[in-house]
Amino acid sequence: MNKLLKPIKVLIVDDSPFIRMSLKKILSSDPAIQVVATAQDGKEGILKLQALKPDVVTMDVEMPVMNGLEALEEIMRWQPTPVIVLSSVTTDGTKMTMKAFDLGAIDVVAKPSGKEGDDLSALAEEIVLKIKSVVGVDPTRLNKKSLGSAPTLVKQQIQPIGRKIEVVAIGTSTGGPSALQNVLSKLPKNFPVPVIVAQHMPAGFTSSLASRLNSICEVTVKEVEHGELLKAGTVYIGQAGRQFQVARNSSGLTANVTAESPIATLYKPSVDVMFLSLAKEAGAGVLGVVMTGMGNDGLAGMKALKAKGAYAIAESEKTCIVYGMPRSIIEAKLADRIEMLPDIGNTMIECVKRR
Repeated sequence: MNKLLKPIKVLIVDDSPFIRMSLKKILSSDPAIQVVATAQDGKEGILKLQALKPDVVTMDVEMPVMNGLEALEEIMRWQPTPVIVLSSVTTDGTKMTMKAFDLGAIDVVAKPSGKEGDDLSALAEEIVLKIKSVVGVDPTRLNKKSLGSAPTLVKQQIQPIGRKIEVVAIGTSTGGPSALQNVLSKLPKNFPVPVIVAQHMPAGFTSSLASRLNSICEVTVKEVEHGELLKAGTVYIGQAGRQFQVARNSSGLTANVTAESPIATLYKPSVDVMFLSLAKEAGAGVLGVVMTGMGNDGLAGMKALKAKGAYAIAESEKTCIVYGMPRSIIEAKLADRIEMLPDIGNTMIECVKRR
């Protein structure tokens, strides 16, 4: 049976009765989704998960009895299931969300600011889209330890790129925080060029993502600031809610961070916007990397980069949490290399060394 004909079973875990009721109403309004149960804390959520075997779980991180982090750890140990975290945009909330990604959470949706539940309906489209994008994910890919030890494809010798790489640009979405950790943790402190990243996340979360990655990587990882010079050995995470472009001056490439989008796009930051600016300012000096994520953000930008002679790496379907973004690059025959996630970091190092 076509999985689209079978309703997606969702379990909602949240200590707020208002949020549970609102989410259930939002999700139940889509004929492709069936809310099989709600739970008010992690302990109750685990029991209902075991009994009902939902396809996707939405999980609050801050709850009594058993919080979302404790529940996630148990879920990924005994019954791996795609979990979308609902988190408040607070210092504690965003830090807990980063820990949730470490434990196997697949994506995050920001809880509304202001009064509890206020404007939750504005998030309806985002929540529904993310649920639909993660259904059917291979549970083994949610376990970061098993992913890190994934069997390696037979390696082909990387042919000399024949040009100087000036900057590495990474685009990713669903499953991206964990994928970025896998890749960036392999880069040496003296990585010879800057790395820039467009990661789809709700506004307010990229600062915590950068801080978390900086604590575990040899390279410096930071949230990008408008106007700063892009330096070797540093990874710049685009600010959620703003576009990340590059400009060139006499000193080199600088960050252009703005609220306005030069093209129509659903995403801030958009991979397309970042890649298009790089095509204009750096051209053949770009190593573009597209990893796990839904949709095809990055396709138009990669076409522009390739027209200027840039080099492209796409993540293999074998390790993607969601194969949408890399698939669009691969099917358009834009990828010079197709790599499993554990190999992308080392491939980047090899490519950049050929200078």
